[in-house]
Amino acid sequence: MEYPLISLITIVNNEQKYNEFKANLATQVEVNFELLKINNQNNAFTSARLAYNSAAEKAHGQLLVFCHPDIRFLDPHALHDIITYLIQLGEKVGVMGIAGTPFKLTNKNRIILTTIVHGDQQNIVGKKVTTPTEVQTLDECFFALTKKFWENHPFSSAQGWHLYAVEACLVANSFGYKNFVVPAHVWHTSDGKSEDYHYYLQLKQLIKKYRDVWPRINTTVKMWPTRGIKSKVYVNYWLLNRWVKQLLHISIK
Repeated sequence: MEYPLISLITIVNNEQKYNEFKANLATQVEVNFELLKINNQNNAFTSARLAYNSAAEKAHGQLLVFCHPDIRFLDPHALHDIITYLIQLGEKVGVMGIAGTPFKLTNKNRIILTTIVHGDQQNIVGKKVTTPTEVQTLDECFFALTKKFWENHPFSSAQGWHLYAVEACLVANSFGYKNFVVPAHVWHTSDGKSEDYHYYLQLKQLIKKYRDVWPRINTTVKMWPTRGIKSKVYVNYWLLNRWVKQLLHISIK
């Protein structure tokens, strides 16, 4: 199988973390990639979407990987194996990632599908997958798509640093593509608790934009109903919850 050039794009706010990421990336074999660093240590960008669009435009690869710098590959073939799935899925795939949630509920709630571990203790989260599995949305920690798909469907102009992969998945579905989560031997070193109150402000905008298409949006954070008073009360509850915690400097558990 011939492997095309991959453009691996990451936003950097901490140089030490980036250098650790780069050192880990250097262990990967049988994969041809360029690394595009988006330096945002001086807040040059106001949104992840804008930053990613800027880098994707300069990318030379046929495949684009958007990755947080707190990702670590746990064996030398981990990146190769992930990219192999993307190539095998072919033109039917919109967005592919390593953690996601299907639209179908289990016991009236969303489930997380992933093989990655995360946090200092390398905790296992979600239900494991052994093959590419269709999902509604994917987590932002690591996701990939083709350069051709991005050229036709670049990230939106929405501001902020949340839900950009989720929105990309919803866009893909609306144009007839499918999104997939795939097995990955990867460690997400953060605990994944990054949804400050800005997340919920951006979520409200996303719900408003897609409620006519989707009765709910399942994410790795939670299941979000999009219609009726239940949706408004639920989202506003979490918005207030996170705003108060941030105001009082209470950590998110």
